[in-house]
Amino acid sequence: MKYRFVSTLLVWITLIVSMSSNAQLIRFIAEDLPPYHFINDAGKADGGLVEIARALQQESGLEAKIEILPMARAHHELQTKNNVVMLAWLKTPSREQGYKFLGSMCQISASLIGLKENKLNLTDLEHAKQYRISTIRGYYSEEYLRGAGFSEEHDLVLVSHYANLWQLLYKGRTDLILTNTQTIKRELDALGLNPDKLEYKLTLKDFPSQLHLAANQSFPDELAVKISAALDKLKTSGRYQKIIQKWQMPN
Repeated sequence: MKYRFVSTLLVWITLIVSMSSNAQLIRFIAEDLPPYHFINDAGKADGGLVEIARALQQESGLEAKIEILPMARAHHELQTKNNVVMLAWLKTPSREQGYKFLGSMCQISASLIGLKENKLNLTDLEHAKQYRISTIRGYYSEEYLRGAGFSEEHDLVLVSHYANLWQLLYKGRTDLILTNTQTIKRELDALGLNPDKLEYKLTLKDFPSQLHLAANQSFPDELAVKISAALDKLKTSGRYQKIIQKWQMPN
């Protein structure tokens, strides 16, 4: 009798844990970065990766919501919460041990960009150290530049948003910016800036290029498997590719 009671109790505990896991609200989070993810004119989350996140929710059957947050807060939520999935987290060697990467979402490329009127003629990143370079605080680009020897005490200027980045460059307060080249047109259109004034000064071929769905190590394994499987199904069915093409994002 005692054995049957314990056995029944274990079954109920297993069911409760399973139901609790399945009912957990997943928070897909991202920063304001069109065309990947942004707040549209109606005040709603929108963009290519937001549309993929909605498709993932439908495919997996998981309860989820999508939030657009400032990058610093999004980073904090990713690091500290066990129900958070970042829609686009650059996969780098330094991050592979600290996060669960659930699948590739899209690709980027990174370059140092300056104004055409400034004839810099860069040959490599070392050559760029004689100039002021700006990027967004908390991005891997900050880590990349620091690893190459740049510092805020000398030649590195960090900002909180892409709008600040472009304003620095166009106002002549920095010489170069390090940014994702795929987002430039939409960012400049949103800010009313003329793209004809820009010039690619140096392409960074060793900069990581894969943006992934990512969660921290406390994110439940069973949910990670469901989300990864759902993403695979979207890609196999062709639905993922249609969304990527619709938003003109590199695959």
